[in-house]
Amino acid sequence: MVIDVPFTSFTPDLPALNNPGLVRAHNCSPGLGAGPGQVTFFPLKSASLYSNTSMTSMPLGSAVGQDKLGNAKVYAGNATKLMKLNPANRQWLDISKTGGYLTTGTETWKTVEYGSLSVWTNYSDNPQLIDMNTDVKFADLTTLVKGRHINTHKGFVILGNTYDALDGAVPYRVRWSGIESPSDFSPSPATQSDFQDIQGFGAVQGIVADDSCYVILQRGIVQMQYIGAPYVFSFTDRVTGLGCSVPQSIVTVESKHFFLSDSGFYMLQGGQLQPIGNGKIDKWFLETFDSTQSSLMTVAVDPRETLVTWQYLSKNAVSGKPDVMLIFNYTTGEWTTADATTHFIFNSMSLPWTIDQLDEFVSFDGVPASFDDPIWSGGKAMLWGMDSTGRIYSFSGPPLELSVETPEFQLSRMFPNETNADIAIVSAARPLFEGDGTARISVGTKSLQNSDIAWSELEECNAETGFAYFRSSSRYQRFKMTIGGNWTRAFSLQVDGKTAGRR
Repeated sequence: MVIDVPFTSFTPDLPALNNPGLVRAHNCSPGLGAGPGQVTFFPLKSASLYSNTSMTSMPLGSAVGQDKLGNAKVYAGNATKLMKLNPANRQWLDISKTGGYLTTGTETWKTVEYGSLSVWTNYSDNPQLIDMNTDVKFADLTTLVKGRHINTHKGFVILGNTYDALDGAVPYRVRWSGIESPSDFSPSPATQSDFQDIQGFGAVQGIVADDSCYVILQRGIVQMQYIGAPYVFSFTDRVTGLGCSVPQSIVTVESKHFFLSDSGFYMLQGGQLQPIGNGKIDKWFLETFDSTQSSLMTVAVDPRETLVTWQYLSKNAVSGKPDVMLIFNYTTGEWTTADATTHFIFNSMSLPWTIDQLDEFVSFDGVPASFDDPIWSGGKAMLWGMDSTGRIYSFSGPPLELSVETPEFQLSRMFPNETNADIAIVSAARPLFEGDGTARISVGTKSLQNSDIAWSELEECNAETGFAYFRSSSRYQRFKMTIGGNWTRAFSLQVDGKTAGRR
């Protein structure tokens, strides 16, 4: 008898036996399934070289924007330089202020857009700004204060986790510029520039904004609401006892703010906190994440899908290179993972290409994407990556190989069973997917829950029937499958078998 096993959520935190989700859903993005609780997996494309450019050291931050004519601007920073991607040749061009920078330790660049300005801060140096209409050279935003985190709200530039010559390091402080005066940080009732120390929640880990502004600290979240002179902002505790553990995990999309805490992943929306990984991936993530290298985490939003992607180093990573991407569909609430193929992911904008510029790829085989891809037109939001030397990659290569592992079944309870047998024989299995792909399947078996699982070899699926064939008899079963090639969606597994008689 053939039974259908639709793909469901990726829930590695739950026991394998009778898990309502999947043990593994890798190298894919999660989308809506055909029925309640079901999930459809879509391919993730591999990284393809976009520009063979370079930096003097690994990237530590990025930003995009547009000038008043709508021309796309792409910027990046490393330890000593701030650069723009030159539209003429797709090379990083140093536009640092005179003398450059000295980003120390595990500090990174944080950025925000303020009108035509791109504003940057790395805590080690004075905050920087550049006018995207000219973008000739960065300059100091202010010399009065440094900050680890930055955002804008109601006409103010806001720095968090600050350092100044008078008070030194104040990790729990936020300090804001004059209203509509982003470079003026001199406290003044006239300009409304001032600061506030937030006590009891540890260091500021990030600042996010929608209709209101929220300061995310290590052990709490505080709403920062504009009330005008003389107090300028009011500060109201919204969450106590839970905050952000990795500043690099914070990202905002569609007025939803996502971050990693000590207990897992959360979404802040409208001042309300919601766990998004509890009972699904939080425990698995915290057990496999290398927290000692959390500063190398990067996060980006896929602008063509409702996806947030965190790239990080697991405890199996080699030589300081991120090896895992964790993907969350913030519309469906589903998770998947993927192989990290770059060091640094970031949201970018495509720069327009001319026919002459395509000569650098030598042949059509070297072109990083099909000619209908948005990468060839200017101003299109894109997800890009960089390696440790600053070379730029688009995610427009061939699809990655899908890898799925089902939960553990006692198939004798799923097949017709008139004799109350608890052993089942699996004779064949096939994945259901669309597109031009090649599938392989392995069956895992064990007789007791406390025994080790034994896996068969991965068997090729027959080109005519789609089945991979087995002769496997056991009490408990689970399945691994891979789909390579140009597959377009995958959604279910079919298993052919029967009970083996009462024992």
